Amino acid sequence: MKNYTFNKKIFKYACILTTGRTGSDYLQGCLDGVPGIITFSGEVPFYKFIKQSRVQSFLRNREYDNLIKLFIKKHYNLFYKDKLENKELNINTNRFIKIFLNLSLKKNLDQKIFLKNIYLAYHLTLKRKILKSNTIVHHSHHVKETESFIKDFKNTKLLITIRDPRANLKSGIQNWFNYDKKKRSLEHSYLYLRRIHDDFSYALKKKNKYFVRLEDMQHAIKKRKILNFLSVKFSNKVNLSTFADKIWKGDKLSKFNIRDGKFNKASLNNNWKFFFSETDLRILNFLYYDYKKQGYFFEKVKFEKKLLIPFLFLLPFKFEKKLFMEIIFFKKSFIFSIKSIYFYLRKILFLYKIYFQRI
Repeated sequence: MKNYTFNKKIFKYACILTTGRTGSDYLQGCLDGVPGIITFSGEVPFYKFIKQSRVQSFLRNREYDNLIKLFIKKHYNLFYKDKLENKELNINTNRFIKIFLNLSLKKNLDQKIFLKNIYLAYHLTLKRKILKSNTIVHHSHHVKETESFIKDFKNTKLLITIRDPRANLKSGIQNWFNYDKKKRSLEHSYLYLRRIHDDFSYALKKKNKYFVRLEDMQHAIKKRKILNFLSVKFSNKVNLSTFADKIWKGDKLSKFNIRDGKFNKASLNNNWKFFFSETDLRILNFLYYDYKKQGYFFEKVKFEKKLLIPFLFLLPFKFEKKLFMEIIFFKKSFIFSIKSIYFYLRKILFLYKIYFQRI
């Protein structure tokens, strides 16, 4: 096996944060085959993995063979099959292990070097070149993972995928409800409603960031701007979404069958206006008003109507009414019913918290 040394190579860092169902996988797929970009075939919850006691023990004792085998076991979806994301990868894990060990055996790995080496090993396993200047793109997906990555790699550039928050909420509720019955709950709808607000608020405060609107991803000029932001030379490969050089068909959640790796325009029209009631939209327009900073349209609310908004917080959303009806007619368990009431009350308190922060 060839000895790999990259002392004279430049490595920059970026990560992808998503505010929900906003095209983060499509974006990562577009970056997948671009020369100078080093990335995995999906989200990598690295900092959740690295905190495990076994992982820390393997690092301390330099049991790198056991370490990398555990990483593969815990991240099966990045190497073989990802049912939810609809990927068939079949990565040569034996080659991956050999390259990782070649990169690591003579070093004392800390979590930063470990993370870097798994990316390099994955890239080389796919027989891709390490250029003079390279950008490792970490699909962090969530705020906690993003923040941990930025702490380790100080000059990280942040890509944030967003879409109209009302379309986002409809997609995150309806698609998950249809795909997984366990998600059909007031807990999921509350957490999703809040995530769309909180993750965007977090992103607004960060420096060195670039917002990527789902509505703009169909345009080649937008992808050129993304590569410019990353300081990566333009490549036509950015126009196709692939993972490990295989065309991505789209995830199972959306139920769109994409065969050519191009942007699916049908994803932009999810009829969110018909999913919510007029009262729902008045609440959501208040909650997500900051998205106006990224070009989304919200009607101006007259002063007298603003005074009424706090009273509307007490009313259930249209989709919440359906969930409450299911609890009654399908005689859900006592524990499930109590949890539903608990998360419904948490939602109300969250809305009041945002309201009083803005006064």
